[in-house]
Amino acid sequence: MSSKLQAGVIGLGILGSQHAKLIDERTDIELAAVADLRQEQASALANETGAAPYTDYGEMLKEQSLDIIVIATPDPYHRDPALAAIEAGVPNLIMEKPLATTMVDAQRIADASNRRNTRILLNFANRAAPGDLATRWTIQNGVLGDVVYGEARLDDNISVPTGLWGKRSQAWASGSSTAHFLLSHVVDLMRFYFGGEITDVYAVTQAKVLGFTPDLYDAFLTMSTGQTIRIKAEWIKHMDRLVEFYLSFSGSGGTLVYNKLPGHGVTAGLGLTFAEDGLTQYEADRIAQGLGIIDVAPDIKSVPDYGHPHWQLSYEGDLTGEFMAMPGILLDAITEDTLTPTSWQDRGRVPSLTDGLRQTEVVAAIVHSAETGQPVSLS
Repeated sequence: MSSKLQAGVIGLGILGSQHAKLIDERTDIELAAVADLRQEQASALANETGAAPYTDYGEMLKEQSLDIIVIATPDPYHRDPALAAIEAGVPNLIMEKPLATTMVDAQRIADASNRRNTRILLNFANRAAPGDLATRWTIQNGVLGDVVYGEARLDDNISVPTGLWGKRSQAWASGSSTAHFLLSHVVDLMRFYFGGEITDVYAVTQAKVLGFTPDLYDAFLTMSTGQTIRIKAEWIKHMDRLVEFYLSFSGSGGTLVYNKLPGHGVTAGLGLTFAEDGLTQYEADRIAQGLGIIDVAPDIKSVPDYGHPHWQLSYEGDLTGEFMAMPGILLDAITEDTLTPTSWQDRGRVPSLTDGLRQTEVVAAIVHSAETGQPVSLS
């Protein structure tokens, strides 16, 4: 019998297949089994990796003794495989975000996990991106002074709800929304950036184009750390790329703009503009050293002052990092039996059940506020 941890993957779509391949590349974990409703998908990945293929994850859980299960089913279908894996005694679950699309489902998963002492980790993948780590460092180290306002736009091409998953696209999108599919990322990032909780939500929605799912959600969040953040996500854009992601934060001492996934000719990168008389190259280098995670040389320059001098420190280029970086870190957390694995350095705990519950609660509040037209306060 192998001494390696035994892993299985449920759901072999775009992300599930990547999880399976990542595990297969590890020397300390063995990909023992994969499951997908599509026989051809399960068989193809099994042939590639040597894992046992299944079309029924229940059968897989009965026949395999697994240490890790990755759940990468579509948003509305996380609950049942999670509960089945927990009840089968699998000690570690890695789940794609969101934890669930309702608080009822999320709480059922949490209750089962607590009862069986199952460790649940969430793949909030953006946390591991260099630009996001830089944004967090900048905010939490006071580089912008007292940050008071922020905004984030995460939009999908209209082809996502209408065709990303082939013939199943409309059915799967109708069980989700931009609040669940996209704003789950953003909600988690706000908690990660600021180190606080979201206390109040006010949101609006629109359903004029797609018909089978809301076109967009637009929400204002109040942070326990004092900021007002506007977050918006739509998936009705006809645009030149699959995803656009823009973030900006303004403080008493400067502004950060992060074009994470830009479109329409915008350059990817991160810029810090300081409202002060000047920024020396030494200070710029100190900031770059503090960020530590961007391998792009900083460019420091003065910008038009309009009566108030400003200096800008900018990094141009893709700062999204490795696509499967966070899943690898989550696997490290399991193999090292800690929520603070060495690969995560000093960035706190990796995202776990608590983060998944809080993200689901905030997204549920966004949906409720948009449906009722009333603000929602969170405990």
